[in-house]
Amino acid sequence: MKTTSLFKLFSRAVSLLLLLLLINQQTFAWSKRGHVIITRTAVKLLIDDQNVSKDLKKILLEGLGNEETAEKKLKSLKDFAVFTSESFTLEPGLDLYSFRPDELANVNSAVPSFNSDESKMHYIDLELFNPDPKKRIFLIDGSAKVKPSYIPRNKKDKRYLEAGFVTFRTEECYKQLVRSFNKATTNEEIFLWLGYLSHYLSDSYQPYHSTIDYRGIDCPGNRERKYNFHFHMESTLFNDKRPEGQQLREDFWKEFETKLNTSATLIKKQKKIDPYLQVQHALLSGYDYLPMLCRAGDAAFEKGDFNPDAWFGYSEKVNGREMTVLQLKAARMAEATLVLKTIILQAWQQSGKQRSKR
Repeated sequence: MKTTSLFKLFSRAVSLLLLLLLINQQTFAWSKRGHVIITRTAVKLLIDDQNVSKDLKKILLEGLGNEETAEKKLKSLKDFAVFTSESFTLEPGLDLYSFRPDELANVNSAVPSFNSDESKMHYIDLELFNPDPKKRIFLIDGSAKVKPSYIPRNKKDKRYLEAGFVTFRTEECYKQLVRSFNKATTNEEIFLWLGYLSHYLSDSYQPYHSTIDYRGIDCPGNRERKYNFHFHMESTLFNDKRPEGQQLREDFWKEFETKLNTSATLIKKQKKIDPYLQVQHALLSGYDYLPMLCRAGDAAFEKGDFNPDAWFGYSEKVNGREMTVLQLKAARMAEATLVLKTIILQAWQQSGKQRSKR
């Protein structure tokens, strides 16, 4: 009897630990490596742009370390994404700050400006704004998706305390970056707000950050266990040590570079980016891919254990465009990168106008 009781206690402890791990994964939108890839790539795009101020370039390079370190990071972006799947240490500056919000989320660090904590800053559960109470859940047909008009631009709306604040948090970081460019006493302050802006903006492009079903476990199907697909969307690619995993990363990088080139003109057409509205758009557009990811999850478990090749290779047409999960990941990260590049430059230019008025 004692052995049985101890086994039951052990089983419950393991279940609780797994549940906590799943909960913590809600904020890890693109994984540590993914966030750093987005941030460094946006910096490289600015460094390579002849129209960008030399003063801004100097700050950005300093944010990546000394001159030699920064140059190495920018030249080895592909190697960083493709050939290294093991964990790495975040260095001070932009690398650290681009992921720091996730570390703070794990300890529920307070964010007084929203009367909340860090764990609520990374997403919005869009369904909670649906006027139909029956649709405040995830539905496989996508019918629980809300209209933009249902989402109030009022952070004091009490629904946000449960739904999340990523739209407002990104907007706040943008304003702080403008202020820091204009009035910061040290560049470290600029690195912090630029890194934070990168993090929250990028989070909004992860489809699972737009839904109450952030783990992808409410999909229909015959799965024997609930499984955290949020983790596979963000981290599996960069942690896969199989030879096949490296090939997947090679394919990802090709798609990522292609999307950077083909989407750049679309970003340029925007005269001015409103951070709040941009994040809202990212969340709503990402929501459209959730039914596809449900079916990708079924394909990944078709033969028993989770199959990353089946997951990333699953293909479906969404909004008239056929794409695999791997292509989806590359496209969303590329768009986040391009918007980040544009919005950093916009913040710099806005701060310059403020300086000229002083």
